[in-house]
Amino acid sequence: MKIPRVTGKLRELTAAYERDPTVIVERSYRAITLSDAAYAKLPPGTKSDFMASIRFSAVLWCKTMLTGEYPSDEDMETFRKLGRRRVHQGIDLASLLRAYRVGSKELWAIYLEFGAEQPDVQNELLFELSPYLLDHFDEMAQAIAMAYMKEQYEQSRWKDALRYELCNLVFSASGDVGEFNRVSETMGIDPTIARVALAFNSNVPDTLPSRVETELDRMMLVLARTAKVNADDLIRAMYRGRLIVWIPCIRGDSLLASDRRMGELAAQVIANVPEFKQVGVGMMGQGPSGWSGSVDEAIKAMEVGERLGGGGNIYKYSDIALNEGARRSDNVLRYLESLIERLSHEPDLLKTLECYLEQFQKRKPTALALGIHPNTLNYRLERIEEIAGGNLGDPAWLAKLYVAVGLRKGSL
Repeated sequence: MKIPRVTGKLRELTAAYERDPTVIVERSYRAITLSDAAYAKLPPGTKSDFMASIRFSAVLWCKTMLTGEYPSDEDMETFRKLGRRRVHQGIDLASLLRAYRVGSKELWAIYLEFGAEQPDVQNELLFELSPYLLDHFDEMAQAIAMAYMKEQYEQSRWKDALRYELCNLVFSASGDVGEFNRVSETMGIDPTIARVALAFNSNVPDTLPSRVETELDRMMLVLARTAKVNADDLIRAMYRGRLIVWIPCIRGDSLLASDRRMGELAAQVIANVPEFKQVGVGMMGQGPSGWSGSVDEAIKAMEVGERLGGGGNIYKYSDIALNEGARRSDNVLRYLESLIERLSHEPDLLKTLECYLEQFQKRKPTALALGIHPNTLNYRLERIEEIAGGNLGDPAWLAKLYVAVGLRKGSL
């Protein structure tokens, strides 16, 4: 389309705005921030860049109207850079295009106000400028949108590559802490913050392979909202047939507080994301070895939970930590087994001990649960102490019995 060259009073007005577009910039900025909250909340540095972008766009329009020449390749590249920067500033594409549309309407409103005061320029505004204005800003918007989408795609590929590299460091035997820290910082996450691994058994029904990543991204957004963290701060990987997600802990949290918080989070996520069927919860760990250890714990918790049954869908490693610690040492395992080995010959005594531990060592509830007289319970507990060679009032000995009984039940 032929580019019009403004004449007479319109040319004088346009030349004045080319020299000083402050009125256009301020009115456009005000209109844009009123129409879109994303722009109203920009940090100072981004706001300055945004104002400079409006200024550039206004000056380019004026220059085009004065010269009658299409914007140069250099000018168009500047527009494309604007689009690319908005990706990294966290402005979504819809907001970007809305801002461009609102800004162009405000510029046209300024020209119309001038035309209302100068009737002799109205024909030029209507028949010369208005048709081209639509084409001009439409073409600029297309250039920005294409640059934005390309940059967004490249950023996504770049982040995926870094995530893949980070996961390789976690699952490799080397445990290169320095490289782990470098990749983490490049991704914008703090490597000094401990994380907990959640291992999900999940399915994405009726989803084409090409859409799996999109579905996983959606689930991560739900998980991020539930955990009240930025979605970019979640790291995920597929490992041993399960979806692994590392959740950042609160700095300074104790192991106990973190474990409780992650258990609550797991329950909320299972309720909010139907595709997540079961979840194993590891314990907090820092660095590549800590992340890897938490994954192993989450998967182990799930495997043990599935083996024992019970119909649950949340399995915490902390619930089996004592048992697993004992299993790693043959001597400890044999010792714990020997504690109740002789009780196994008297099923009533073993059943009584299990119930006593389940009732938190409270005798009245234990007797009620077993359906026996309190005196009978007292006799059985004395027999347990006599046969096993210990004192049920000794917390250390009681803890050993608790683990031993748990190991025996886990092997059934």
